[in-house]
Amino acid sequence: SPKQAASIAEYRNKGGKFRRKSDFARSFVVSDSIYRRLESYIDIPLVDLNLADSAAFDSLPGIGGWFASKMVAYRKELGGYSYKEQLMDIYRFDQERYDRICDLIEAGREGVMPFDLWGLPADSLCKHPYIRNMETARSIVLYRSNVPKDEWTVDALEREGILSHEDASRLMKCIIVSP
Repeated sequence: SPKQAASIAEYRNKGGKFRRKSDFARSFVVSDSIYRRLESYIDIPLVDLNLADSAAFDSLPGIGGWFASKMVAYRKELGGYSYKEQLMDIYRFDQERYDRICDLIEAGREGVMPFDLWGLPADSLCKHPYIRNMETARSIVLYRSNVPKDEWTVDALEREGILSHEDASRLMKCIIVSP
């Protein structure tokens, strides 16, 4: 009804947000039957981890300014989020916090710079969070210079002891430039 629509508009005008479809269902002016009828038309866009600014992150439940700035900084270190779970690499960003927002976010491909694992020099490789140090970066460069290109895989770097299982697993999920 017009009265219900006005009430919903007023809620949004005063800063209220519908983050999930279920938030709309809890609106006091929307009955269960109306919600069921409208549910397929409700479209609440997800926050794209690779396009959002810190204000968009801050608007997510349980994030706040500190985590929002860490999310932006970590995106820069990674060259973009390849998958949503990378948020849990951030200090103190635990499973509980992730679970509160995982249905509100996505890791789109726009804005992601594929990681050039097979082409960057050691001083650039060591800046990636899953490589982290110059010794590992130099080992990758040495591996590339001594192994045929068709054998270059993240699995091989793990088998050779260059990457830990944990770092190799995380790196395998990243968008990497083909050799």
